[in-house]
Amino acid sequence: MTIMFFYIFFILVKVIFNEYKVVKLIYSEPYYFIPVKFDNNTNNINFIFSNIVSINFVPSIKCEICTNFKINETKTNLVSIKQNIKIPYYHNNFTGNIYKNYISIDNLINEIKFIGFNHITYKSKFSQNGIFSLSYLNYGFNTSKKIFALKFIDSDCELHLGDYDNSLITNHSNLKSFDVTIDGSNSADQFYKSTWHIKYLSISINNITSKKQFKKNGNPIKLSFDIGTDKLHIPKKFFFDNIKLIFPEKSQCQLHPEGYFICQCGENYRVNFGNFSFENDNGIFWISPTDYISYEPGISGGTCLARIKVNYENDLFIAGIPVLKNYYSIFDVDNKVFMIYKEEKDEIFENVEFFIIFMFCIALIEMLIFGIYFCRKKCNTNNNMNNNNDEPQEVLNQNQNESSEETE
Repeated sequence: MTIMFFYIFFILVKVIFNEYKVVKLIYSEPYYFIPVKFDNNTNNINFIFSNIVSINFVPSIKCEICTNFKINETKTNLVSIKQNIKIPYYHNNFTGNIYKNYISIDNLINEIKFIGFNHITYKSKFSQNGIFSLSYLNYGFNTSKKIFALKFIDSDCELHLGDYDNSLITNHSNLKSFDVTIDGSNSADQFYKSTWHIKYLSISINNITSKKQFKKNGNPIKLSFDIGTDKLHIPKKFFFDNIKLIFPEKSQCQLHPEGYFICQCGENYRVNFGNFSFENDNGIFWISPTDYISYEPGISGGTCLARIKVNYENDLFIAGIPVLKNYYSIFDVDNKVFMIYKEEKDEIFENVEFFIIFMFCIALIEMLIFGIYFCRKKCNTNNNMNNNNDEPQEVLNQNQNESSEETE
């Protein structure tokens, strides 16, 4: 019994003393959305959640192709910072004015800078409410630690704000740390176009037939991560120089208008398509075909959807949702460190924890049933005692009545 209460106490302490705020992200393919209370709105507005840019994106009332939420810049208490600026987000450029304002997420206040955009290149329609950025370039929450983490549970995702869940790190040998570098000038205009990345000394790409390694020659190999995309972005030059290593020779991959590739493949796609291996002094990071390939079996072989996008904008490799889902990802903003942990919960401990909680619930139910039974029994006993106390008086009254009748 002592051991049981120890485990119960441990589990409760583990929950109570978490110093981070949990925010549930909302998934609607292909994006994760974060609920935000913006400006004077009392209801949550769902913004696309991103980790790669230095500023937020909010449609202005002047945006003609924007079909959902819009902010009226003339009727709100916005602090104007910069007029008529262009900011890239992947292959689109957003043009508008920079403002500063406060938003809240689950009662946490955050001062944000955003571009109230009125024009987007290469788009005929923008049906989202906006894009909310949280990254090494953009963290304004008033938390004791500037740390956030992403925990995926199947298709659901939790954002941990202010710290990370230490209890998940049960095997520290599986925790990998990488130093983060920020590109960009100190000037305001250039900072809005800044990016963050991890530098690697070499990258290897291999499939079942060949392998090739590329070492840093002047220009570092850069890898970044973003929950705001479901694709693996590969720099233009690297992609076209190594397309035969990335795609199997007989795959006949064709570019789809939405930016991914459709290929002919079979069940062996895991070894036929390219494996990426990034290496530096902190360790190795792997991206396998299962991180960017969706296989659909068919009568004549099968079809592979390769969620690879050519990055024409810069020299970054960018790993999106399918890669991040493999890990508990920790963004230490103050120390500029990115940590990943492969969640491997001790199965024995997990089973014991489940068993203890189950037994605790059974004990509570039994106590409740016993309590109800005990109270009911006590009530019945009291009623019987009252009935017994009343009976002699009734008998006495009856005898008195009979005596009176005889006297008469």
